[in-house]
Amino acid sequence: MSSNSIFTSIESEKRWVLAMDKNFPQQHTVDIDFNIIPCCVFRVPKTLTESKPEAYAPQNLGLGPYHHLRPELYKMQQQKLAAIRKFLGPEKIHNFRRAVEALVQSEPVLRACYDQYLDLDIQTLAWILAIDGLYLLQFLKNYPELKNLTGDILMLENQIPVVLLEKIRQVFELDDYNSLFDDFQAFCRDNSPLELNEEHFVILGKTDQVHLLHLMYYLILNNTNIQDGRFRISMFSGGVERILLDNVVDGLQFLGDRGLPGAGTAGQVVSFLEKVPWDKILGLFKKGYCCNNEQNPSVDEIGIPSVSQMTEIAGIKFSVTPGGIRDIRFDDHDENWKTFYLPVIKINAISEIILRNLVAYEAALAKPGSTVEVAEYVDLMCGIIDNQKDVDILRKEKIIESELDDEEIVSIFNGISKSMRKNSSKSNIEEAIDNVNARYDNLGRVKVKRFVQKYVYASLKLMSVLITIAVLVLLILQAFCSVFGCGRWFGKIGTQSGNLLFSDQ
Repeated sequence: MSSNSIFTSIESEKRWVLAMDKNFPQQHTVDIDFNIIPCCVFRVPKTLTESKPEAYAPQNLGLGPYHHLRPELYKMQQQKLAAIRKFLGPEKIHNFRRAVEALVQSEPVLRACYDQYLDLDIQTLAWILAIDGLYLLQFLKNYPELKNLTGDILMLENQIPVVLLEKIRQVFELDDYNSLFDDFQAFCRDNSPLELNEEHFVILGKTDQVHLLHLMYYLILNNTNIQDGRFRISMFSGGVERILLDNVVDGLQFLGDRGLPGAGTAGQVVSFLEKVPWDKILGLFKKGYCCNNEQNPSVDEIGIPSVSQMTEIAGIKFSVTPGGIRDIRFDDHDENWKTFYLPVIKINAISEIILRNLVAYEAALAKPGSTVEVAEYVDLMCGIIDNQKDVDILRKEKIIESELDDEEIVSIFNGISKSMRKNSSKSNIEEAIDNVNARYDNLGRVKVKRFVQKYVYASLKLMSVLITIAVLVLLILQAFCSVFGCGRWFGKIGTQSGNLLFSDQ
C-alpha cells in the first residue's frame, strides 16, 4: 500500500467502504450513461513542484483519488460527511448509494479522467468521488464561509471532473446545467487573479469544460479586447571569511613593529579596506541596468528590464489594457509616448497557488506547437518585478490591486521559474518583450553600463583574488615568524630590551 494512503491492505479498503456505506440508507441503483472524455486531472511533475511543493499539494482538504486518502488530510472526513448530509437534507440523503453505483457502472470513464493509474478498488474509488463531488457542490454554495479552503479547491490534483459532477447532480436532481455554470463562474470571478471573459457563453455539459480550474483558465485566456552575468564580490572570496580581517590587521601590525618592509603600510591599507562600505558601493553595480533577477539568483527568469528600469532609464510608461493576456503590448510608435499595456491583476494570499496551478494545467494540456499563454504572462510578470519599487509603480498605475505588502508581492513573483516551453509562432507577449529589449538595449546609458560590467567587474574580481592571495601569504609569514623567528631572514633588528623574538640564537 502507498505511504500516502490510510489503507494497509485490500481488507482495510473493504472495511472503509462498509463504514462509508453505513452513513447512508440503501436504495436501488440506476444506469447512467457517460460520454467518453479525455484525461483532465493531472499529477503535477516534480520539475514544477520541487521549488514549492505546498503550492500544488492540498494542505487542508483532499478531493479525488490523489489526495482523499492522505492520512494528514483525512481529519476532514467527518466534516465532509456532515456537510453533505446538511446539503442533501433528509429528503435526498437516501439517494447517495445510487450515485455511488452510477459511478461504479461508469468505471472506464471514471478512470479515464485521471492521468495516472488509480490502484483502488472501484467501490472505493466511487465512494471517494461521490463524497468529494457532493462536498464540492455544497462548497460552491457556501464558500464565502470556507475561504481558508479556496487554495486547495483550485489545485490541479484536487479537481473533480464536471462530467462526474453532472451525473451526481442528475441522481440527486440538483438544479440544472446553468446553475452549475453559475456556481463555477461566481467562484472563479471572486478568486481569479485576472479578469474573466464573462460574456463568452460556456456549456458545462460539453467535455471541453472539464473542471473548475479549467473554467478559470478558459475564461482568463479568452478575455480579450479584440541569472548569469551577475555576481557578488566579497571582500575576501574563496573561503576566506571576513571574520579574519581583525587578525590580518593585527598580523601586519606585528610584522611592521618588527621591521618587515611594507608591513605597516599594508596593515594600514587593509585596515582602510575593512572600513569601506563595500556592500553599498557594490550595490550600485550589483543590480546594474541589466535584466537579471537579483532577489533570487536561483530562479531562472526571462530577459527583460524591471519596471523601475524601464520607467527611469527608458522613459517607458505603464498603462492598463482593457482586455486580458492576449491584449498585452508595447506601443512605441510615438517617441514621446512609449507605453507598456498590461491587464489588471488582483493579488491575495492564494494568488500564487492559483497562478502556479494554472501554469501546471496549461503545461499538462500543451501539445507540440500549442500555445502556453498563461505561462508566458507569469514569466513576464516575474521578469519585470524585481523589487518593491517595481510593485509600487504598478500599483500607482492600477495594474496591481492588492492588500498584501509590496515585499510579499515581490516574493511571489521572484519565486516562480520561467517556463521552458516555447510557442511555434511568436505571441503578442513575446513581441512586446522583444520590442522592449530592442529599445532598452540601444540606449547609450545601458551600453556604457554593460561595458563597465564586462571589464571593470572583471578587474574588481581579479583584485579581490590578488588581495586574498596577499593576505594568505602574510598570514603564513606571521605564523612562520612566530614559530621559527625571522632574524635569519631579515637580520638582527633592534627592539625593546628583553625582546629576543628576532635575535640570533
